Amino acid sequence: MKRIKITNFSMAAAAILSLTGFSVNAKQNVGVTGNGNKIAKVAANCNPTTAQADLDINNIRTTILVGGDMWWDLANPKYEVPINSNKNSLYAGALWIGGIDAGGQIKVAAQTYRQTGIDFWGGPIDTAIVNIPLNKCQTYDRHWIITKNQVLDFTKDPNAVTNDIKNWPGTGDFDNSNEGHYLAPFVDVNNDGLYDYRDGDYPGYFLPGELGQENVVNFPNVPGTNIPICNDYLFGDKTIWWVFNDVGNAHTETNSEPIGLEVRAQAFGFKTNDEINNMTFYKYQIINRSTLTLTDTYFGQWVDPDLGNATDDYVGCDVARGLGYCYNGDADDETGSGYGLNPPAIGVDFFQGPLADLGDGVDNDRDGCTDCTFITAGGIVTSITDSVLPEQIIMSKFLYYNNVNNSPVGNPNGFTDFYNYLRGIWLDNQPVTYGGDGRNASAPVCDFMFPGTTDPINFPILGEWSEFTAGNIPEDRRFLQSAGTFTLTPGAVNYITTGVVWARTQQGGPLASVALVQLADDKAQALFDNCFKLIDGPAAPDLVIRELDKRMIFSLQNYNTNKIELYAEPDPTIVGVDDSLKYFKFQGYQVYQLADATASTADIGNPDKIRLLFQCDVTDGVGQIVNFNFDAGVNANVPVEAVNGADKGISHTFIVNTDLFATGTTSLINHKTYYYTVISYAYNQYKKYDPNDPAALD
Repeated sequence: MKRIKITNFSMAAAAILSLTGFSVNAKQNVGVTGNGNKIAKVAANCNPTTAQADLDINNIRTTILVGGDMWWDLANPKYEVPINSNKNSLYAGALWIGGIDAGGQIKVAAQTYRQTGIDFWGGPIDTAIVNIPLNKCQTYDRHWIITKNQVLDFTKDPNAVTNDIKNWPGTGDFDNSNEGHYLAPFVDVNNDGLYDYRDGDYPGYFLPGELGQENVVNFPNVPGTNIPICNDYLFGDKTIWWVFNDVGNAHTETNSEPIGLEVRAQAFGFKTNDEINNMTFYKYQIINRSTLTLTDTYFGQWVDPDLGNATDDYVGCDVARGLGYCYNGDADDETGSGYGLNPPAIGVDFFQGPLADLGDGVDNDRDGCTDCTFITAGGIVTSITDSVLPEQIIMSKFLYYNNVNNSPVGNPNGFTDFYNYLRGIWLDNQPVTYGGDGRNASAPVCDFMFPGTTDPINFPILGEWSEFTAGNIPEDRRFLQSAGTFTLTPGAVNYITTGVVWARTQQGGPLASVALVQLADDKAQALFDNCFKLIDGPAAPDLVIRELDKRMIFSLQNYNTNKIELYAEPDPTIVGVDDSLKYFKFQGYQVYQLADATASTADIGNPDKIRLLFQCDVTDGVGQIVNFNFDAGVNANVPVEAVNGADKGISHTFIVNTDLFATGTTSLINHKTYYYTVISYAYNQYKKYDPNDPAALD
């Protein structure tokens, strides 16, 4: 964990600047025949969206579309992991939403492959007419892409403004239309209600140290209880933001009447050296702009998980984790589009669902407390009634279907079929049952297909149920996770948060990869529970330089004022161990010389750009620190030396008299400009790493 300050100076007058592939066998719906319900009325006349943007901050490159779908480019899978491998683990995904209006009519908005049509268009809804003008659809057929580092730089130096910050749609086109006032999350520095970067306003990330009391809800009757409010912010190291609606034209995917939904979405990822580097996340703010109420409503995440070779996949779910996953049906995901031996697994977690109706008599978050939520304060567990803190509905249904038509277990054809799948019911209105192919009328009705051993109701009685135990033939699978039921009232705002986790075993076959996905998902859940706020490393000290003839005295200062060497912070993503083992503690300093002003710590490891000048660390028996990073070329975690420490204690003053980039004589030259950076780092070894079993806890 590192924070950085850069010092640039001349020997004559020191000046200190502080800066803290292959095409695959995946396929869309076969033999498309059209929709089975009546044609819906035309709303506006928006054209299908065309904009695409890539999320590529970490070990994944994936394509995001505007029209409610993602992970493909309208023709090919675009969820490449590892990045630059030409191997894809997902083909497509989208939101499904459906309920019943006051007249008993099913209303659905959903998306699959755009073969028969679409249900979503770009842009926010005009709140006066619950519609959207054609020009607005075109204006919002785009993404806004931002990074946290851009925003951090801007908050420190207003001159470091980028076009992404200048053009951020914080208040959209509010002055000239009836769009909702606050559109994309932003920090309103002067509190005038308008986004203007010239006033210092900036896209609304959680920046280091910003999760304070203003961002939590307190319960006076439960001392010390703070629950973070994490919805109206941006997250990740890189973020893609966009907005879409279901009123821009006729619903030609489902043939349903429009609902009146405005969806503000963000896709984001983090660049790390652990499992989070193989994850992407998605948060949706869903606003009902209509004057109608929907009952028996479900929100769903539809997934077509083509894991390399698309024709040999299995799917399953983990009920307690709210996780749907895909894994290979045999030990070898064939070459070409496939991953080969010991193939990976991929999972989609339904972290956050809609708010349940008050007093509905259902334990919607499955925490053992019906119509209430358990919270912890000072080690004391207390239940809060849903009238104070409404229950979140987590994954409440999971099913899969096949890529066939005219079958009760095949592709949906019209709004009735889409709604049936959201309810966990086959297309012939038969409920899903436990065991076998899920269609045994004499078996118990169930909510979750292929839960392995995680179904708390049926597993203790009927045993494990998976595609393996059912004897299924691996095929091209699609699955749907849904959360319901609830009442969608006019003006209601709900949030859906999902995440994709990926892991690959080095031995043990496809089920071993599933086990790693489940462990990685625990880390993803911990990150969600912490408002997607990764631990901040220790701050960097000030680097003060005294010039002498052809030498300098470097001093590290303000290490006590900034509590750098007292740093001890728990990492919320470390799971499965005692809380005392989660702490990163200050370990030492590294001072680097940079080749020129264009170099940075991102160039560490490139000796042409940056070289280590000085290092010191606390005396505690920890010298060398090695991180293990996944290398797709060898399908293994590869050790990378991060620190080769002296283990001889901390020094705050040292003398520099050589130029590490000099050719010939290495002596410093008076009146020449040199560049340096200092890094503070922390250390934690909560488990001994075993390359043969990276998930083991000793």
